[in-house]
Amino acid sequence: MRIFTATILFTALSVCAFGTQFSFDIHPDLGEDTGVDLRGDSQVWLRTMTTPLDPERREETYKVYTHIFDFEGEEPITKGPGGRFSHHRGLFIGWNHTMVDDTRHDTWHMGNSSQQHMVWDSLEPGEGSATQVQTIEWRDTDDQAFIRETRTITAQPGPDGTRIFDFTSTLESLRGTIELRGDLHHAGMQVRMADEVTQHEETTEYILPEGAEELDNDWVEGAWWIGCSPVVRDKRYWLIHMTPQDHPTGIPVYSIRRYARFGAFFETDLEEGEPLTLTFRVLLSETELDQARCQELYDAYSR
Repeated sequence: MRIFTATILFTALSVCAFGTQFSFDIHPDLGEDTGVDLRGDSQVWLRTMTTPLDPERREETYKVYTHIFDFEGEEPITKGPGGRFSHHRGLFIGWNHTMVDDTRHDTWHMGNSSQQHMVWDSLEPGEGSATQVQTIEWRDTDDQAFIRETRTITAQPGPDGTRIFDFTSTLESLRGTIELRGDLHHAGMQVRMADEVTQHEETTEYILPEGAEELDNDWVEGAWWIGCSPVVRDKRYWLIHMTPQDHPTGIPVYSIRRYARFGAFFETDLEEGEPLTLTFRVLLSETELDQARCQELYDAYSR
């Protein structure tokens, strides 16, 4: 087993940056569950759930995911287990047709696979940002790993009071060629907002780049980013999901369900010995973003 870095031998770490103090709470009180809170100015910004797979609570523990919290740091505005489509969880990644040795593993719905947190490689508060790195194994029903993932999330303040979350997933095949396949609603790197949005889907709004086209079945072509504006607990938020222009499979297809599950769909292959790195940015705002401002924020990211 990999040795924990010295950085995480403490229960909380913090560095005072210009205007922001970042810290990690390694053992927050989560009842039966385990996880890590990333805090800015003592408020929870992100919570990553790392509960070991439990056969008695399989549905609650079969996936590693990260919650985004409200600006008060009190509650997640993203979804956990249960509700409509229980497998949708905060920031998450997977493919419902993950083909390994001619066997289909569903790493989206998790029916015959799991994503298991193995170790925190590092938790670094940094100056002006915080970065967390973890090793996750994607395993079959025999508890044998077929993909090893290194997942890195960096949080930092953005312009005009926004919050920026950079999500990077490096995937390594442990069993030859692995085909990552699926469809736009069941594959890729996506975000799911709180389950309550299903009760008022008509309040959810989407912002598309100029020239992008929304097709049937909530399919968006020609977009490197999309904006989602859901209402959670009577408050409207604006989020942008961004894909960099050096994405290894080119421009993705975006999925934009009205219950506020949205993100980038793409397909690719993993070759043993050739790790694949995928990176995305999610920006959160509590003040209105229009198309022009979303484009400016994406342009700054793509530079």
